[in-house]
Amino acid sequence: MNNKVIRSIFAIFLARLAINVTRRFPYPFVSPIGESFGVSAVNIQNVIGLTNGAGLLSPLFGTVSERYGKKTVMIGALLMMTGLSALGAIFADYAVFVVVMFGFVVGKIIYDPTFQAYIGDVIHFSRRARVMGIAELSWALSLVIAAPVAGFLLDVSTLQAIFAFLAVLLGTSAFVFWLLVEPIDQKIRQRRLRILSPLSAMRIVSAHPPAVFALFFTICLTASHEIFYINYGLWMEDSFGLILTALGAVTIVIAAAEVIGEFIVITLADRYGAKRTSMCGMLTAAICFLIIPNLSFSLPVAMFGIFVMFICVETAIVSALPLFSEILPESRAIMMSANVGAHSLGRMAGAALGALIYNFSAGNFLLIGLVAGGLGILAFLVMLRFIPASGTETH
Repeated sequence: MNNKVIRSIFAIFLARLAINVTRRFPYPFVSPIGESFGVSAVNIQNVIGLTNGAGLLSPLFGTVSERYGKKTVMIGALLMMTGLSALGAIFADYAVFVVVMFGFVVGKIIYDPTFQAYIGDVIHFSRRARVMGIAELSWALSLVIAAPVAGFLLDVSTLQAIFAFLAVLLGTSAFVFWLLVEPIDQKIRQRRLRILSPLSAMRIVSAHPPAVFALFFTICLTASHEIFYINYGLWMEDSFGLILTALGAVTIVIAAAEVIGEFIVITLADRYGAKRTSMCGMLTAAICFLIIPNLSFSLPVAMFGIFVMFICVETAIVSALPLFSEILPESRAIMMSANVGAHSLGRMAGAALGALIYNFSAGNFLLIGLVAGGLGILAFLVMLRFIPASGTETH
């Protein structure tokens, strides 16, 4: 990679780190945030749930960067989020908070597939997994920034101080982005201006079988993980009676697993193949879903199983990104936007199905693990049979 590309990747990473801080700071502080508005913690949780579902809107924005250019669109998303942060810093109002948090998600679902498509344009496929893995580190690192900074500002000031901090962080990131990121070659942009509407984008994706199977893989992966994820806390409560201890430990486990999974992709995916790495992660995660419900005899063993599971899920998700970015090389932003939508659909379906199974089976975690494991194995088989290793091959 030349120096211009390295500078561009650095600016993209910095901007995504800032964007991810906007997503992660509310989770540990739902109670004090609710108190600052005079509402219950449940209200804040509902806002977070609403924003999680907003990813379904991502395909609607898939054509924007194809039409106006990736650098322009990413800077636009950053500036929009900067303005929203300033709005939240000025007005201490619950309705404004809801609008700002929803706007943050819209900015993220515009930025993420666009930066993934940008990397697909400027980085050769043989090195793309390493670069995308580095970019994905911003998700894990954002928690390291979000939790202590938000906690300190809430302790010494108010929620408005957090929004002021975010405004500065996002505004600085937008400036660095404008300064360092190289625009996509004009010929590439002109070639993609033909795609103008979400409907035409849907036709592009649905007409290409590997793209459809890639989205199906994503839905199965995220649904299997969500089915397990929303129920494991209840299982740990029933099995070990250590709610606070377990949850605190799992928070550390999740953060560590995210980093390890991303480093696996950075170090191994280009060498051994993104498809092979993703399949190994998915199959091992599926096996963990099946095994963990049988580990109620030991908290350390159960925690180790959960640790391995999170590593494998993160590996499967991140190593699939460079693979999917090559499935529709002429319409990368559209493909990656559709993938973001598939992630949201999988999470929503998995959460609903997980709750249904839990209630129907009276909390039978063995059944929950069986369903999650079955979906994980289905995702593995779809990747094995229907998604080409280079992204552009046909069957």
